Amino acid sequence: EAEGACVKFKQTQFAARDDHDPFWVDETWLDTVVVFGLSCFVLCLMNLSKVSTSKMGMSYGVIGMVCLIAGYWFDKSYTFDDGRWLVAASMAPGIIVGVWSAFSVEITGLPELVGAYNGFGGLAAALEGIGLYLDPNATFLVRGGKQIIKLNNSMLWVQAVALVFSIIIGMMTFTGSMVACLKLHGTIASKPRIVPFRWGVTAILFIAMAVLGTLSFSGGQDWNDRGLGITYIAIVAVLSSIYGIMAVMAIG
Repeated sequence: EAEGACVKFKQTQFAARDDHDPFWVDETWLDTVVVFGLSCFVLCLMNLSKVSTSKMGMSYGVIGMVCLIAGYWFDKSYTFDDGRWLVAASMAPGIIVGVWSAFSVEITGLPELVGAYNGFGGLAAALEGIGLYLDPNATFLVRGGKQIIKLNNSMLWVQAVALVFSIIIGMMTFTGSMVACLKLHGTIASKPRIVPFRWGVTAILFIAMAVLGTLSFSGGQDWNDRGLGITYIAIVAVLSSIYGIMAVMAIG
C-alpha cells in the first residue's frame, strides 16, 4: 500500500508539470535548488559568527532564501492555479517595507529593527499554524491541488505537535520581541519587572497550553474544528503571548 502511494505521488508530481513550465523544471531540479538553498543558510550562519565575514553571511542568506522561494514558486506540485500570483502579491508588501526600512532606519536603530523583524517572523509562524489547523486538506498529502493519500494517525500527531509548538513559540517570539523593541526605544523602562510567583505562574501557563493543545485534537475535536477546537487553539496563542511578555519584561 505504501509503495503504491509513493508511485501515485510521483506520477501526480510529474503530471503537475506541463509544457508551460520553464525548460529547467524537471523531476530533480527542485531537490537541487532546495539543497543549494539550505547549504547557503548553513554558510550564512557560519559567516555571521564573525564581524569580518558578516557581509558575506548576509549575502548567503539572501541567496538561500531566494532559491527556496523561487523553487517552490515555480514548481506546480506546490504552487498551482492562483497560487503564483497570490504568493507574489503577499510578498510585495514585505519587500516594500523591507527595502524602505533598510534605507530609512539609522544604524543606531538596527537592534529595534532586527527585533521587529524577528517578532513578525514569529507571528507569521503562528498564523501559519492556525491556518493549517483550519485547512480542510490538512489530513491529506496534497500535490498539484490533488489529494494524494490520507495521512495516518502517527503522521497527523507529529503534524499536530509541530503545529502547536509553532503557535506557542511564534506567539512568544512576537510578543517578546515587541516588548524588547519598546524597551530599546525607551517606551518601556528597561528595569526588570517580575510578576509575583513567577515560576508558579509559568508552570500554570505551560500546563494549560499543553492541555488545551492536546484537547484541540482529541476529546471530540479534530482538524478543521471551527468550534471548540479553534477556541482552544486561540487560547493557546493568548497564553503563549502572555508568557512572551512576562519573559522579556523580567530582563533588565
